[in-house]
Amino acid sequence: MIRAIIVDDEPLAQEIIETYIQKMANIELVAKCDSALMANQILQSEAIDLMFLDIQMPQLTGIEFLKTLADPPCV
Repeated sequence: MIRAIIVDDEPLAQEIIETYIQKMANIELVAKCDSALMANQILQSEAIDLMFLDIQMPQLTGIEFLKTLADPPCV
C-alpha cells in the first residue's frame, strides 16, 4: 500500500486529487494539508511514500519546502 498526502492550499484542488486517489486501490490517503508547515508535521509523524505537492503556496512554495526535506517522499 502506498501512503500519500496532499499538500495544496486550494480546497478544490485537494478534492480533485482525493477523488483520483480514491479510485486507486493501492494508494491510501493519510492526510490533506493546506500548508507546508502542516505537511512537515505529518511527514515527521507518519511514514509517507508519495506527496502530491502544490508549487505555488503562500509563505513557502512547494519547491522551497521540498528542498528543506532531508529524505522526501516521491513527489
